[in-house]
Amino acid sequence: DFLARAMGLSAGLAAAPRLLAAEKSTASKDTHPRAAGRARSNVLVETPDVPQLPWRVVDGAKEFHLVAEPVKRRLIPGREMQVWGYNGSCPGPTIQVNQGDRVRVVFENKLPESTSIHWHGLEIPVAMDGMPYISQPPVAPGGKFVYEFTLNQAGTFFYHSHGAMQEMMGMIGMFVIHPAKPWAPQVDHDF
Repeated sequence: DFLARAMGLSAGLAAAPRLLAAEKSTASKDTHPRAAGRARSNVLVETPDVPQLPWRVVDGAKEFHLVAEPVKRRLIPGREMQVWGYNGSCPGPTIQVNQGDRVRVVFENKLPESTSIHWHGLEIPVAMDGMPYISQPPVAPGGKFVYEFTLNQAGTFFYHSHGAMQEMMGMIGMFVIHPAKPWAPQVDHDF
């Protein structure tokens, strides 16, 4: 709690001068100096200290590769923890897509026990939901599973394991679905 609050306070203090300067500028988006001549588009969410998960288009779908594995994470100087995560990161890398995208996640399990991925809050077919023994068999150590679905909603969600204690070991990551039409007013940065 202390570390999370301290980081939140630091981020707020760092952003304060920029926010104060923005408040002093004209409130109308039509006269805002950065609005002139700029096409409206979604702004990627920046997740400091957490990587973005890269993708490539394969057969019309944005294909991501996600690996569950043991990870070392330093929370404070001189202290490393043995945790579990995805692609060498805890929390796992941020997945960013757009509303309407077809998404394919090729999942590989490098943990010493079975696991799966639950896509928290996503409206997807039950066979892709990641609930072990309910929507799919758990993925055994060394095994793979392909999740594939189309995203019909927008918002900030997350993915996580549904194995006993695995989520508490760090197996969680952000899943951001940008709206098909960018929100108004336009934002400059999203953290």
